[in-house]
Amino acid sequence: MKIHYLFLGLALFSPLTQASNCFDCKGLRFGISGSTGATQYQHAYAHDGQSVLGRLSLEAQYDVSEMLSTGLEIGVQNGNTMRLDTPKPTLDVLGGEPVGIVIKPMIDALLTLKVTPFDNPGVFGFVKGGLAYRQLQVDRNEVNDLAKTSAELQVGLGYGMSDNSAFFLGYQHVFGSNPNYQVNPLIETGYIEGIPSQDAILLGLSIVF
Repeated sequence: MKIHYLFLGLALFSPLTQASNCFDCKGLRFGISGSTGATQYQHAYAHDGQSVLGRLSLEAQYDVSEMLSTGLEIGVQNGNTMRLDTPKPTLDVLGGEPVGIVIKPMIDALLTLKVTPFDNPGVFGFVKGGLAYRQLQVDRNEVNDLAKTSAELQVGLGYGMSDNSAFFLGYQHVFGSNPNYQVNPLIETGYIEGIPSQDAILLGLSIVF
């Protein structure tokens, strides 16, 4: 399911003509951004952790000054289907077949900080940090599913094409932990402790109204 194309398309085709002219304006503004890129999950079997990522977010931004803006972002991005990188002794108990998992789409809430430190007002840097709600589902009934809240960090650079729209390139890290998959052969059940962390590079478009 190419959900990342949907996310990027929603932002690219947002009604730019309806955006208000906010040259040198201050105060609260709202916007939407869409991005796509590549992500890498840790503790994945072979190349299963590599995936295409799509993200869509809604933003509230407060212009403190011409150089500084703060805000709040609520976002959603697609997950991934993959197999876990399991130690050989555990893999032998499983008959040599790695455990398949589904990391479901993630929802997050991030505080944002945007800084324009250069003479060129089009170039800016940003930092975002907050919490992400993540879910992991296993393809075996004998193994537990997980739902956790994890810390998230994003940093990047952007270039404003106008007072209302900008392209950006960012790095995202969603904190996680080793799944540490364990098997109890006596009762034929398995247990997963954590959801793997992930890193991503995102290229996107942001529109502020």
